[in-house]
Amino acid sequence: MVALVLVILPQVLVPASMREGPPLVVPAIEGTVVVVLLIVAAKPGPVPRAARPLVLCLSGVLIAANTAGAARLVIVIMRPTPHGESPATVTQLVIGAALVLAANVVTFGLFYWQIDGGGPAGRAAGIRVYPDFQFPQTGTEGLGPPDWQPRFPDHLYVAFTNVVAFSPTDTMPLTHRVKGLMAVQSVISLCVIGLVLSRVINILPP
Repeated sequence: MVALVLVILPQVLVPASMREGPPLVVPAIEGTVVVVLLIVAAKPGPVPRAARPLVLCLSGVLIAANTAGAARLVIVIMRPTPHGESPATVTQLVIGAALVLAANVVTFGLFYWQIDGGGPAGRAAGIRVYPDFQFPQTGTEGLGPPDWQPRFPDHLYVAFTNVVAFSPTDTMPLTHRVKGLMAVQSVISLCVIGLVLSRVINILPP
């Protein structure tokens, strides 16, 4: 919840004149998802496994909303500037790209955390489900305690490295679904970083 709020706040607080996207509908959707997740987590005791489909659905909504924001930024960069309108500035493009990429890391990190090995509730309950990721601590003896389980920061780091390196680093995807998700995340990151950098280079004076 803290990670999601830290992503949403800059999208709302940074003035529209200083950024190019995402539109306010994106943080509105993200905020709605946070409220629903807080209601689910507010019940006494651990979050029940029965709530996992809802959490997965809401996480998917977060990814879809941020992907739409990234697509809008790409469209703004590629389309010709209408007559009479000022083109986006370097500051607007860089801040807009940073907001989209930050949300890309957090939303995919949350989704990886929720689906890996039956989710956090399933891993805590010791339910034997094949993992979606192989972390160094689970692949090599002695790097962690025998009962080591990945937590949200571990999946958040996987999402971060996938954004900046466009590929896995120390943690390997094992299932088709996370390979597909990581491919989608990398494509979003590549489009945003590549197009924004090329546009910024064209705008900056020689």
